[in-house]
Amino acid sequence: MTPNSADCLKASYHLFASGRYLLVMGLLLSLLSACSSTPEQEPVVAEPEASIASPEIEEEEAEAPTRPFPADSFHDLLVAEFAVRRNRYDLALGNYLQQAHQTRDPGVTARATRLAQFLGADKATLDAAQLWVELEPDNAEAQYTTATMLAKNQRPLEALDHMTTVLEQGGSTNFAAIAASTLSMPEATRNAAEARIDSLLVTYPDNTQLLTSKALLVQQRGEPEAALDIIREVLEIDDQDLHAVVVEARLLQQLNRVDEAYVRLEKVVASNPNNRRLRLQYARMLMAKDIAKAKQQFEILLSYSPRDPDLLLSLGLISKETQQSDDAKIYFQRLLNTGNRTTEANFYLGQLAEQDQDWEAAIDYYQQIPPGTDFLAATNRIVSIYATQGRIDTAAEYLQGLRQQYPEHSVRLYLLESELLLKNGRTEQAHALLTEALLISPDQPSLLYARSMLSERLDKLDLMEQDLLKIIAQDTNNATALNALGYVLANRSERLDEAYDYITRALAAKPGDPAIQDSLGWVEYRRGNLDKALTLLQAAYQSFPDHEVAAHLGEVLWQSGDQKGAIKIWEGGLKRRPDSPIIQETMERLVPAETPAK
Repeated sequence: MTPNSADCLKASYHLFASGRYLLVMGLLLSLLSACSSTPEQEPVVAEPEASIASPEIEEEEAEAPTRPFPADSFHDLLVAEFAVRRNRYDLALGNYLQQAHQTRDPGVTARATRLAQFLGADKATLDAAQLWVELEPDNAEAQYTTATMLAKNQRPLEALDHMTTVLEQGGSTNFAAIAASTLSMPEATRNAAEARIDSLLVTYPDNTQLLTSKALLVQQRGEPEAALDIIREVLEIDDQDLHAVVVEARLLQQLNRVDEAYVRLEKVVASNPNNRRLRLQYARMLMAKDIAKAKQQFEILLSYSPRDPDLLLSLGLISKETQQSDDAKIYFQRLLNTGNRTTEANFYLGQLAEQDQDWEAAIDYYQQIPPGTDFLAATNRIVSIYATQGRIDTAAEYLQGLRQQYPEHSVRLYLLESELLLKNGRTEQAHALLTEALLISPDQPSLLYARSMLSERLDKLDLMEQDLLKIIAQDTNNATALNALGYVLANRSERLDEAYDYITRALAAKPGDPAIQDSLGWVEYRRGNLDKALTLLQAAYQSFPDHEVAAHLGEVLWQSGDQKGAIKIWEGGLKRRPDSPIIQETMERLVPAETPAK
């Protein structure tokens, strides 16, 4: 360090030591850059972000009580400020938060709060804001920020304390946000919040924020008409309260007065054409009424924010839904170019490429989707495309490659490959694949269940029972495994009492499930209890008219002497599933060749 720069840093430290942080921070970087510059070259200092720059402070405003900063605080604050200038906000925030607690300086704490809020770091914002309130309880910004962050963190009753302080200080409030934060909370919390709002309304009866909050809470209580009356009281006080207009429109929709809501919003949007929130609400409402007009409104919104990912996604989906594929491709491609929501963009572009039978393009889009929400769905589409082209081995090799690349998804990828092989008649190969998977994950229930079903097809009933019993040992109330084991024993053995026990346990774990009722009906039939079987199967068929249930119900009707009823049920099942092997086998076994049946 040169003598000149050392002198400058010493001077900077003395400024910090005076405790005049808000004044000093605005001067510090220019002082340091002047110290470090040479006559041959002027320094280049980046402009700070406007939204997080230190506020301009008049010199006379800096008459704060002096309290020296320790040397390490000076260094950390200096690093933080340089980090802001260089867009290293993560580093800056960490230093500011640490120094806010260490120095307990209101200026440092305010800066930490604002920076955290700018970065969307909710936990850090709340931490800094609460400290700021402790240091400056009369600061309305500190109170307001603490209130909004507490509401966002599902702590509405605490938030109300701070927002009430803002109200009493005469500041702008947002009680509606606090009320909205209670909507998914327990009834006791909502009731406590409403009681607090009611008590404030005694003192501030015409406060539109409080009235709007009350309307939201009354709506959540299931009284939309009463909520509408309250929100219209708000609009009588201030007919330009656009938030109240939005709430009114939503309440009208809830009351099925959609046309009234549509006319109301249309007029207000026309009067406030630049209000994006209103226009967005209007566009969303139009989705159920006039999708073409909704698209127009979204396009207007997009003209304000051409790279807004949510608007681009909405327009892409609308265009796709209305068969405007070229428009959809443009919007999804623009979405892709923003670098946001790329998973959705690639997935929908893949679907559109499939519609065009551009298989290679579709595969390419799907392959861009990383592990996450749509990863397995995209992988399934790739496998389906390969299968459609008859490239079964290529699909299997692709899945094998993914298992090596993403071992955390190996179970689902093994299952996808086994389904691929099974659908293409390679049952033995699928069974061997699942056996391979179980060597790696021997207790995985999905793999055990999948192999048990293939074992039953291949008449490996001992292995099937072994796998299902292993699942049941892990989860004694696993209704799926209990039902499967009971049904196979009822259908393919004489161990009917054991079958009955497994199935009744399954039904106890999942009461009213029609598939389990079907199994219980079938085991009752096998045990000779036709009346019980008929009652159970009729109930199952009424709620779940599946072809297997139709086969069973028809057989019981036939054996009970109601042949016409049986044929009618079978015919109904065949209309839903014309190639049903179980109905065809049942009819071939029971219906004489001369009996007229479709």
